[in-house]
Amino acid sequence: MPALVWRERDDAPVPGGLVATGPRAHALVRALAGRDAAALVGLSIVPVRDLLILLGPADRLPWIDGIRYCAQATDVPGLWLPTTTAPDLPADLVHAALQRQTGRSTLLLWTGPDVVVPLDDAVPLDATALAWLDKELA
Repeated sequence: MPALVWRERDDAPVPGGLVATGPRAHALVRALAGRDAAALVGLSIVPVRDLLILLGPADRLPWIDGIRYCAQATDVPGLWLPTTTAPDLPADLVHAALQRQTGRSTLLLWTGPDVVVPLDDAVPLDATALAWLDKELA
């Protein structure tokens, strides 16, 4: 696949997840640890080296300064993109190329850092997962 050119979005979608790095990942875990078990229902995480991805309904996603949000492409359900930027190529073609490269169906295409992350291994967020994350990020 050729190098992607990213463009600013005119139509920011409602977030379905967020991506945290570095100190913001620590802040995210602290914010989530302050919630009760019922507030974690419907949230799932995808921990990746140097990234922590949290997926769930927009009204359950915490607001932390500097965290960036992602959402499913409206016309390509298996492709997740930042809410503020999008590739300059048609989303269905980008998704098909990424599926061929990864062999996975649900993918986050992210920039800054530039990564492709499979999301189909997301695990439900609960107290055990939060304790593990807190230890891993320490």
